[in-house]
Amino acid sequence: MQQPELGRRLTTLRKEKNLTQEELVEKSHVSVRTIQRIEAGEVLPRIITVKILLEALGESYESFSTKQNQVMETQKSTLPTTHRNSLLIAVLAGAVYLISEIILGTMDIAWFTDGRDWGFRMNAIYTGLTVMMVVSFALFARGFIALSTVFENSLLKVAAYLLVVVTVCKGVLDISSLSVENVERVWIFYAAIAVMMGAVGIVFGVALLQLQDGMGELSRIAGVLEIVMGCMLITVVLFFISYVVLIPAVVIEILVLYRGYEYLSKPIETTAV
Repeated sequence: MQQPELGRRLTTLRKEKNLTQEELVEKSHVSVRTIQRIEAGEVLPRIITVKILLEALGESYESFSTKQNQVMETQKSTLPTTHRNSLLIAVLAGAVYLISEIILGTMDIAWFTDGRDWGFRMNAIYTGLTVMMVVSFALFARGFIALSTVFENSLLKVAAYLLVVVTVCKGVLDISSLSVENVERVWIFYAAIAVMMGAVGIVFGVALLQLQDGMGELSRIAGVLEIVMGCMLITVVLFFISYVVLIPAVVIEILVLYRGYEYLSKPIETTAV
């Protein structure tokens, strides 16, 4: 049996029996930390540990193994190859998005300190980078849409689509602001964009937390960082400081997407009983 699907199936079975992790600890005498790590997909337990947990859950090992392999075969056979390709493209796009965001953030600071008078050449470079950022983010978000299908996480899909919409709006505003002489006029629009990005970011973070049953600890960390960054954006005044959280958040999200790609790329393994 493979992780993270083993942890996901055990979690589902426990919830079907209306048991909390603490109640399963009492019935199986397996430590709560071990159960947490197994369900999160962080460790591959020994067969004896799986049998103890299944016995406490009233399920036979033979039946569980058969169902496990059937579920994996059904999932992977019904998932189109495009999902795997989307995840791989999203990993690469995430790196491009992160680099372009760092450069654009640096240019934003320079734009204010230089008196907002760049000239045609710098404006063209900024516009090109902004377009690159929006396109790469859309491809990056597409990876999470693919994961939402794999793990049946509808909240993740909605949040990813909303993030694309808000990012496009921000990109249009960034490019438009280059030709605005009185920049104070656009501050209210930037404040609105920051609040929207923060609100959607918090929803995205919650969706990533829900994904930890399938993707493990990395998804949980990414979710926490997204929620923190979302809270900072909602304040508006911490907009630029949120870039400090953006970098590790995107790096971890790239790792989550790559883990999803590896999961879909693995051949199905059967376990002898």
